[in-house]
Amino acid sequence: MGTPAPAGPAGSGPKKVAGLSVKVWLGIAAAAAVAIVGAVVIGGGKDDKGKANPASTTLATDATTGSTVGDTTPGDTTAPDETSPDDTDPDDTVTETTFGFEEPLEGEIAGAPAGATGTRENPVGAGEVANIGGGWRLQVLSVTPDATAEVLANNQFNEPPPAGSTYTLVRVALGYYGLDDPASTFNPTISAVGSANIELPTECGPAPDELELFTELFAGGVIEGNLCYLTTPADIAGLQLYAIGDFFEGSEVFMEAASPAAATPLVSMSGPQPGAASTPNRLAPTPIGTKVDVGEGWSVTVNAPARDITDEVMAENQFNEPPPAGYRFIGIDVTYAFDGSGSDSAFTVDTAAVADSNVRLSFECGSIPTPLDEFTDVFAGGELTGLLCFVVPEGSSALTLYSETGFDDAPVIFATG
Repeated sequence: MGTPAPAGPAGSGPKKVAGLSVKVWLGIAAAAAVAIVGAVVIGGGKDDKGKANPASTTLATDATTGSTVGDTTPGDTTAPDETSPDDTDPDDTVTETTFGFEEPLEGEIAGAPAGATGTRENPVGAGEVANIGGGWRLQVLSVTPDATAEVLANNQFNEPPPAGSTYTLVRVALGYYGLDDPASTFNPTISAVGSANIELPTECGPAPDELELFTELFAGGVIEGNLCYLTTPADIAGLQLYAIGDFFEGSEVFMEAASPAAATPLVSMSGPQPGAASTPNRLAPTPIGTKVDVGEGWSVTVNAPARDITDEVMAENQFNEPPPAGYRFIGIDVTYAFDGSGSDSAFTVDTAAVADSNVRLSFECGSIPTPLDEFTDVFAGGELTGLLCFVVPEGSSALTLYSETGFDDAPVIFATG
């Protein structure tokens, strides 16, 4: 079902929304606590709720060769031949094939799944990969028509649905394959429509294993989780998602929301991908001990190699929870220095971490020893030193920090080992 996606414009849209950093959007979202009705707006920010996604670290393989897609070794920095936007006819079809190998779409990395587009009348089939534009791919993995019990059990403050309605969970995979990375998952919007031909509400409260609302993906990154909608029994038979990856360019893509008989979920490509904007700096990051201006009067220095602080975190506070199975708490000592006018809070600086999964890592470690105090006012000439903590899959490679402050500025990437 569905039709091939036409070639689209390069890029995924800005990493900042309305000129605000991802951490500011997190603060706005947390303070407002407003449910967005009728659409799931997926946003980029520092708060990824600490939900680790083990599946996202799986190495993807090329179906035609059986080889691993993505190589994190610094020696392999040569990008494959790509068609530049200036030389590409915008009316070209989704992909061109040469001897059975798909060439990348304009503005996308090699190895990206082609995806399909669908209309209300002819949606992309359940389990198939949809190209929703802007470098984004979306896939329906399963549907739980009546998940009311699971939603209510997930949070004691969740309220039962209105009489005659149920909470429905749609599990999806969302991947980013554009060249402009990291990309905020605030850019795509995903909505649902049922038998009444109107958008379905999303007022479920916190749902189990929700798709991350605030995160970032580097090229080749994939996240997986549940979307929740308020439905009636009549909605289920014809339930559809409709999504758009680039609000400013492109059109909505419709997808069948049903449990497929079989589906191979999207998985993250491993490590920096050739051609992506961040790849050169991820392969040659700022060395440890080097102070770098990250904008708005701030400089950042990574002081020492990353280290496992799992035991220290668990000893710090009795209420701290251990990391998920297969993960560790990794600490990185940093210094923030301010040389701007007046004073500013270190909260202005957004520092995150990424490894070979190409997904922004969770920073929810609980109480940690000697944390960096991001809320202290710093005047010109002042600096703060402290620890940052991230939840990192065991065996991860290519772990780097990245810091940014300004509107649409490229992040500065730092080595951690």
